[in-house]
Amino acid sequence: MRKLFYPESVVIFGISTHPANLGKEIARNLFEFRYTGVIHLVGKEGGILFGRKIHGSLDEIYDAVDLAIILTPARTVPEILEQCGARGIKRAVIESGGFGELGEDGRLLGQKLKEIAQKYEIRFIGPNCIGLMNAANGLTTPFARLQNVFRQGSVGIISQSGGVALSFLNMFDSEQLGFSKFSSIGNKIDVDENDLLEFYIEDPATSVICMYLESIKDGKRLTDIARKSSKPILAHKANISQLSKSIAESHTDAMVNDDNVVDAAFEQSGIMRFSENRSYVDFIKILQLPKMRGRNLAVISRSGGHAVIASDAAFTHKFKLPPFNQEFLEMVRQHLRAKVIRLSNPLDLGDLFDFEVYVRIIEHTLKQPEIDGILLIQTYFALIEGQSSRVLFNSVSELSRKYKKPVVLCVYTEQQEISNLFKEIDFPIFQDPERAVSALDKSIKYFERMESNASLQDYYKPKPDPQALEIGQVISRIMEQDRNPLLHECLDILKLLGISQPRFEHIKDVSSLDEACTRLSEPLALKVVASGVTHKSDSGGVALNLAGRALISETLSQMTHRFGSEMDVGLKGFVIQEMALEKEASLEIIIGAKRDPQFGPVVMLGHGGIFAEIFGKTSIRVTPLTSMEMDNMIQSLPGSEILDGVRNRPPVDKPALRDVIGRVAWLMETFEEIDQIDLNPVWLSSEGALALDARIYLRNKHH
Repeated sequence: MRKLFYPESVVIFGISTHPANLGKEIARNLFEFRYTGVIHLVGKEGGILFGRKIHGSLDEIYDAVDLAIILTPARTVPEILEQCGARGIKRAVIESGGFGELGEDGRLLGQKLKEIAQKYEIRFIGPNCIGLMNAANGLTTPFARLQNVFRQGSVGIISQSGGVALSFLNMFDSEQLGFSKFSSIGNKIDVDENDLLEFYIEDPATSVICMYLESIKDGKRLTDIARKSSKPILAHKANISQLSKSIAESHTDAMVNDDNVVDAAFEQSGIMRFSENRSYVDFIKILQLPKMRGRNLAVISRSGGHAVIASDAAFTHKFKLPPFNQEFLEMVRQHLRAKVIRLSNPLDLGDLFDFEVYVRIIEHTLKQPEIDGILLIQTYFALIEGQSSRVLFNSVSELSRKYKKPVVLCVYTEQQEISNLFKEIDFPIFQDPERAVSALDKSIKYFERMESNASLQDYYKPKPDPQALEIGQVISRIMEQDRNPLLHECLDILKLLGISQPRFEHIKDVSSLDEACTRLSEPLALKVVASGVTHKSDSGGVALNLAGRALISETLSQMTHRFGSEMDVGLKGFVIQEMALEKEASLEIIIGAKRDPQFGPVVMLGHGGIFAEIFGKTSIRVTPLTSMEMDNMIQSLPGSEILDGVRNRPPVDKPALRDVIGRVAWLMETFEEIDQIDLNPVWLSSEGALALDARIYLRNKHH
């Protein structure tokens, strides 16, 4: 990746002197941003541009070239890339549109680019993009005309959209934030977000990474890379309205969708997800301050109203406002003129006009061990207090660094004064207490997540070990028969997996009933086993609480008559299962897993029974899982308080629940043949977890 950003020479294909030519704007930008390398121009019409010769072809250039920038009609790009490969050019930026985004013909062109790149070991950005920028050497390849007004800084940008990437630059510029690297990746046929993320994490010039993604090429690799990052990664994953809405045959399919998976994967890997661009800027600004190590916040304001607004924001984001000691408040009171303001936290200093006293108050506050940070709200008119406010802000900056606590500065003044402050004060400035407090909250959550992620390699391992060999043999036998597991086979797999369940027998017909019943204790459940029956309860394929041989036999005969006459259901017999004792059924839940095409196995926890409709939402995580992640998964389940016992219900056995989740995750990780698992219901009690029913679907098999 480094060679893409640090070429010693570039060649631009698609140059002409025509006023509408976009290629010449690439050249203009390279000159405008003072690119430090050699620039070569190629265009079939030839001519002179910016005092440089436009060569008719690559063959006219005898010097070595490190990077090719291509902006020509799509149909011409494969031939140009072939020429580059033959010449030994190993890096390219392909900005031309007209590939996969336009249909099948474009996809075929894209495939041809991929084949050529593999042939010559070329790495390329694009197509359908605006390419790269490197603040260190002036490499600037967008075809949109730019001005060299952007600051060099430490923010790395990766964007699927060139327009969004440029909007990032404009936002950063408005807040006097600088960038280090910029990548517009377009269709990402070759280089993708993962390649660039890996490079940015290792790049010494980059300390914060911002991403805008409309699709994720390899979610598993993305999260694996992000887990190892010590740098903040901020992401806007858009295009959520295009999620697939398939008709689900299982609860797992219905309860887990693509965007849920993105949320879970990002949270587990430490990626901060944002849905609007201003939040990026706020979070980056907060990261410039010392880390806030707790949630005890002091609010100091010149305006009582703004103090109230800030207090509301603090309450919303679960900050505490601990009281100041009386000695300190009495000291403050001595400097007030009218002494009519009731002093507390938030601290209203509307009657105090001596900014030197402000500094003393702020320093005293930072010294207090019970205070973790300050929100300082300053209101003033520039003409009257502009200079004295600047002195105050610089002092605040020094104190924040000295005491290693954040002082979040929120300023209310004229807009022109704000613009001047951004240019003159090397300290983050906010204009809205709510946004300031929200950014502070996000930063605390980020650092907490990073600390918890430090043990992410401690993945959960079921004890005792599942019988992997035997499970593999069962799955292989079923795969050979080109079908999904039947009910009794699913229950067999659960048993080998180490998940508790009521005892059961699989029988073919009524002739095997008596022998099976002698090994089971009544009351019993009777369930049909048929390849064509997905929802057994809905079709009359389940009978519960059966007691007495006569009743069991009669029920079996009725089910045999009902399903045996339907040739398309594929009747394979029946499962007779012991009923779980009612006293054991404290709570009914659903545990499932599916294989996401981007992120791999995803485990789901949801309420079953009467609570399924009440809460609806589920808790999901991508595998592999740690014990901490499973605990968080359980805790984040809507209505998780029920698990702790309500209305005379005893608390459930959470370690047992965690073990079932961990074993399901292990099964999905270990056997790639499995596409989906649905344990519904699982009965939780104070004495453990009991799986009563199960469905398992294999990959490439119709559900």
